[in-house]
Amino acid sequence: MEKIYREGYNFFFWEYEPQTKIKHFVFQEYFDKWVKILGKWNELNYFDCYAGSGAYLEKDNIYYGSPILAAEIIEKHEANLGRKVNIVIIEQDKANIENIQQIFQYKNLKTKPRIIEGDFDETINDILDKAREHLNPTFFFIDPFGFKIRYKTLKRIMSIPKSEILLNFMFTQINRFLSDNLEMTLNELFGCREWKALRNITGAQREQKIVSLYRKKLKEIADYVFPYRICFPDRERTYYYLFHLTKHFKGCSIMKSSFAKFNYGDIEFSGPKHGHISFFELKDIKTSEIKNFLLRKYQGLKKRYEDLLVENIDSVPFLESDIKNTLKDMEGKEIKVKRTPELTPTGRKRKSIELNDIISFKGE
Repeated sequence: MEKIYREGYNFFFWEYEPQTKIKHFVFQEYFDKWVKILGKWNELNYFDCYAGSGAYLEKDNIYYGSPILAAEIIEKHEANLGRKVNIVIIEQDKANIENIQQIFQYKNLKTKPRIIEGDFDETINDILDKAREHLNPTFFFIDPFGFKIRYKTLKRIMSIPKSEILLNFMFTQINRFLSDNLEMTLNELFGCREWKALRNITGAQREQKIVSLYRKKLKEIADYVFPYRICFPDRERTYYYLFHLTKHFKGCSIMKSSFAKFNYGDIEFSGPKHGHISFFELKDIKTSEIKNFLLRKYQGLKKRYEDLLVENIDSVPFLESDIKNTLKDMEGKEIKVKRTPELTPTGRKRKSIELNDIISFKGE
C-alpha cells in the first residue's frame, strides 16, 4: 500500500478503500456492543492481528483503523466496565508499528496497547503455549493481506471461553491459487484435503463450494459461523468474505444486525456503485421469504422462540428482527404464540415475542 503523508501529521495514511471502510464500520458497531455486554463481568482481551497502518484518507477525510477504534470504544465505556480491557496488536511491518504508536500519541489515548512485532501464527501460538490458565474472553480481528492462516491455530483460539473471531477470508487470492502448487498452505488453511475436489469446478459453483467447505470446517470449532460477502466496489464480483465465529447465537444475531446497518438492510457489501431496492420493497421480500421458510420447516410443530433462533440464525440470510417481525405478521393466521409470562410488569397483555415463548405452526 502506498504511504500518503499530510502536513501537520507525524504519521502516514493509506488510501481508504470502500470495502475497508465498511469493514471498519461493522467492526466498530459490533465491538462496541461486545465490550458493553461482556465487559460488565469479565476482564477482556482484544487482539488486532495484521493491524496495518492505523490511519486512512478518503479525499480530505481522515479515518482510523481498528486498533484506534477499539481503544476509543474501550475508553468511551471505561466508567461502566467492571474490569479492564487489554489490547494486543500483532504486526510484522515495523513501519506500521511505529505509525500506530504515533497515532496513539497524537490521539492522546489513555489505553496503552501491547504491540508485538512478529508473525501472527507464531505469536498467537506462543501466547497460548505460555498461558497457564484459560485467557479471558477475547475478540480476535484477523485481517491478513494473504491467506496463510492455519485452521489449527483458529481452533486453539476458539478453545478460549467466550472467544470470538472476525476473519478476513481472502477469497479472490484463494480462488486464484487453488490449482497451484500450494498444497501444504491450503491444507493448513482448510484443515483438510477436501479442497482438492474443488479444483475442476468453475464459476459461481466453485465459489459456493469453497465458502461452504470453509464454513463447514469452522463449524467444527465454533457454534455459530456466518460469512459476509464483500464485493469489489466497482463490479459485482466477490473480493473477500468476513467470517464471524462465535459461541452464542446472540453474538451471531448482533453481528448480522451490525452488518445490515451499513448495507441498506442487507448482509453483503455490493459497493456504492450498485443499486439497492427500497426499504419497503426489501421488507416485503424478506417477510415473504421468511414466512415460506418457516412454514416449510416447522409446519405442524411447536418451537420455543429461542430454539428457533439457535437452529437458524447462522444458516439463513435473515436478521433476528426480520424473523420476529414476520412471526408477528403470521400470528393468528399461520401460527399461535403462547407467551410466558402472558403479562407485562404493568399488568398488560404482552404483544412482543420473547425467547421463552412457544410458537405453534399450523399443519396442512
